[in-house]
Amino acid sequence: MKTGQRNTSKVHDDVAIFSAGTLDRATFWNRVHGLKNVIQGHSGRRWALLCEDSSWFAAGFMALANCRRLIVLPQSSLAGAVGKDHEFDLILSDHPENYPGLHCINIQATGTIADGMACFPDDDVRVEFHTSGSTGSPKCVPKAFAQLRNEVQTLENQWGASLGQAVIISTVPHHHLYGLLFRVLWPLLSGRPFLASVCLHPDGLRNLPVQLPKIIVSSPAFLSRIDNFSELPPAAEVAAVFSSGAPLPDETAMKFVKIWGRSVTEVYGSTETGGIAWRAASVDGKRRPWRAFSGVELDLRQEPSGDRLWVKSPCTWQSGWMATGDLARIHADGGLELLGRSDDVIKIADKRVSLGEIRIQLAAHTMVADARLVLVAGRRSIIGAVVILNASGQSLLKSSGKKAVCDALRAWLRERYEPVMIPKKWRFVDAFPGTDMGKIENQRMLQLFT
Repeated sequence: MKTGQRNTSKVHDDVAIFSAGTLDRATFWNRVHGLKNVIQGHSGRRWALLCEDSSWFAAGFMALANCRRLIVLPQSSLAGAVGKDHEFDLILSDHPENYPGLHCINIQATGTIADGMACFPDDDVRVEFHTSGSTGSPKCVPKAFAQLRNEVQTLENQWGASLGQAVIISTVPHHHLYGLLFRVLWPLLSGRPFLASVCLHPDGLRNLPVQLPKIIVSSPAFLSRIDNFSELPPAAEVAAVFSSGAPLPDETAMKFVKIWGRSVTEVYGSTETGGIAWRAASVDGKRRPWRAFSGVELDLRQEPSGDRLWVKSPCTWQSGWMATGDLARIHADGGLELLGRSDDVIKIADKRVSLGEIRIQLAAHTMVADARLVLVAGRRSIIGAVVILNASGQSLLKSSGKKAVCDALRAWLRERYEPVMIPKKWRFVDAFPGTDMGKIENQRMLQLFT
């Protein structure tokens, strides 16, 4: 799809769906033209876009972009974080009351202009994303609309033919790159409707006001919390389930295949790189290697910690080759295997230890649903393990206590690793501390040991 064009062979009449109605395309674009008129009356160049409703967010995004304003998407919508961490001239929001003392325009009070023409932005319009990744340090990642459009085109080329006019329902926010692409821009540019509100609970994925096939856009954190698959729509009514932000635990991936009857499609990438690769579990639940998206080039460059993955594509925020934070192996057939974070390789007692490798082995234990390892610094640094137990592990923990579980897991690791590589401290949790996109925050993991 080039700028200003849509896949008109399967355009749905509605842009957005609500619990009590729909927003048709003509009204949506009239709303955009009304917003453009208001925006052009202000001289400010940098606009923060803060909307809870995805239909208003989409209209605001299109209006600001058509007025060639720089769109700032803060990492958090909380007033304290917005005013402190970001520089902007005005805020466009559907809840201006949340930002007292800041120059905020109520997007819902701007009116409409009956133009009716769909208008898409120029390729060089800029959008600023703000992400902390796993470190907790805020980072600004600017991207051009052309890069976002290229990503949407890649997604449509990969899966569009099998999705038809399915409605997009999402459990992730729209101000991150993944949510913006999958929840707003892809449906808007391809002519599919989307649910205007975010689904916070599994039953929200099932109880929809329309009888259309569904595309579920979610995260590992949300999908891993689903125990009762009867809360989900019947698998036959779902065209696809997407997950991104972090790897989906093996146990969760297998549960979706074996209990629900449909695999989850995982998307690997970052705000900086854009989408890199994808994978889906096979019908027997086995994990397949990642496959690079069309147009994405992969390379491995040796470092002291191992072979780091580098990527090159039209979607990276910097031109040329760009380093990821992951160690990897590329198979002869082009399949990609991720081997943990490059910063997961540490030294303890002069021995090189890959926390990512040990984590994979620990997660393979019959009592473990997922696990993470961290280096706990002190007078003598040690490895700490944060573990999510499955039903079997929870049963042993309840009946025999923490020591019995720790002893079993240590014995499992001692079959492959020297004693110095075995975690000395253990924490058992229901979920890893992380962001709303399911990314695990290292600093909050370390706090579990303080």
